Amino acid sequence: MEGSIARWYSRTRGSESQLAGWRAQAAAIAASLPLGAAVLEIAPGPGYLAVELARTGRLDVSALEISRTFVEIASEHARRAGVPVAVREGDAARMPFADGTFDLTICQAAFKNFSRPQAAVDEMYRVLRPGGRAVIQDLQRNATDRELRTEVAGMGLGRFRSFLTYRTLRALRRRAYSPAEFAMFAGRSSFRTCETEVRGIEVEVRLRKAAGPT
Repeated sequence: MEGSIARWYSRTRGSESQLAGWRAQAAAIAASLPLGAAVLEIAPGPGYLAVELARTGRLDVSALEISRTFVEIASEHARRAGVPVAVREGDAARMPFADGTFDLTICQAAFKNFSRPQAAVDEMYRVLRPGGRAVIQDLQRNATDRELRTEVAGMGLGRFRSFLTYRTLRALRRRAYSPAEFAMFAGRSSFRTCETEVRGIEVEVRLRKAAGPT
């Protein structure tokens, strides 16, 4: 997304209910990691989660985004929040980071848009430290229309924006992956396996890099 579409998406994803959800998620992530852990959000869009992760004061937060507009928006959100988030422009399938840089990578609502999904999973493995984790959260292909409507109703949007968001989710569902397809991506990578959990319209995929010899 670029330009006005990216800015519209930023406004749509910035409701109070959604921001509260990101704050809660960021707190849970921070509690699961050691102080000073390095976290990379891949394709952060407007950067709301990355900002909330940085707000915890416990993590070294970076973000990688292919959209120039989103790089600008996410950087501005971090600046306004007064927190350090290193936002870089780049491709998830060819990340500009050294091997073993991060303790955790997280990718939300973006994996279905990647043109090279297998390469993106391989890159997640490469940039993780031994024992590091990768988490992918995205719309899942098996989500029903009723589940989509319920999800949109909980976003706290107005009538018109709710209609547009529902139509957008229906269109995006065609590009989304099923839990079985995520298991296939993991099996073809050095991760070898993954755990998947379906919650409504979303699937969460959890992958871990082996700790290696001690």
